[in-house]
Amino acid sequence: MVVDAEMIRRCSKCGFILGTKPGLYEKNGVCGACINAEKAKGFDWQSRYNELTKICEGLRRQKAQYDCVIAVSGGKDSMAIVKSLVGRFGLKPLLVTVTDEFTRTQAGAYNIKNIAERFNCNHLIWRCEPETFKRETLKDFENELRPLKWIEEKIYTVPVMIARNFGIKAVFFGENSAFQYGSVDTLDYLHPLSDGKVNVYFFFAFCPYSELDNYRIAKGSGFKDLDDFNEWQRQGNVENYTQIDSIGYIIQMWTKFVKFGYQRVSDVSCRYVRHGELAKEQALAYIRERDHVCDPAAKKDFCRTIGITEKYFDEVVARHANRKLVYQDVNGIWRLKE
Repeated sequence: MVVDAEMIRRCSKCGFILGTKPGLYEKNGVCGACINAEKAKGFDWQSRYNELTKICEGLRRQKAQYDCVIAVSGGKDSMAIVKSLVGRFGLKPLLVTVTDEFTRTQAGAYNIKNIAERFNCNHLIWRCEPETFKRETLKDFENELRPLKWIEEKIYTVPVMIARNFGIKAVFFGENSAFQYGSVDTLDYLHPLSDGKVNVYFFFAFCPYSELDNYRIAKGSGFKDLDDFNEWQRQGNVENYTQIDSIGYIIQMWTKFVKFGYQRVSDVSCRYVRHGELAKEQALAYIRERDHVCDPAAKKDFCRTIGITEKYFDEVVARHANRKLVYQDVNGIWRLKE
């Protein structure tokens, strides 16, 4: 998608860039994510919660070895989901984690160990073929500047495959990101991978999603963030508790900046605005200061893992950069033409 700099527009409510993100809908200068956030306030959440209760009751009545699969990373959302489904609804889940090949953080290693121990669950950790991961990651980086396309597909398809192989009837994922980020205007319970034999649910279609609420819940169950280990002072971010499992993974977030003019700083800051946790003006200040920044540790780890030099990384980025939207300053830093 090509956008002239003078045509850059921002959502009148949250400040997110408009007209560059594929699939993002808008109405009257308001992004789909803001429209959906307002729409969600009018949902009958009690009815949705009651539906979840019925689903869980039905799963328990089967008296199977496992009531469901829960896809977990060990992060804050995973902790909140497992705490609810195990502690409140009494399910016996099989936890499934799909890992990448990047350097795991101390926080990530701790959290993935803690989630099974805290809730006394069996936990299957799936490591995809390492050389295939590296090959596919490099290919998608070179061809689309979307390096984690392959592993992100596996994060969804592997837990469902495992559920089918174990005869487990339900899988729970976290948020419906298409709704949360404004690509669709309906919040469905079921993931498209549902096939009648296995129902795949978005847990946060049954109850309101809040990053900060989940963080507080997770902290109460032993979750640790990067600050707890003082191990990685991330750049190009506004918080230290999301996407913290491995270091190189967040390169996927930054590569969106040179193509679409936004990355994780915009995603998180604007979501805070929608939830009343941050003023729009402050979000825009964070975006101006940090959204262009590529974390050097993440870049180094990404390149080391897939076997390329940082010079080659820069060359691939330059080939895909939307020069109608971004430019390189005198120091070679990509910035938005705004």
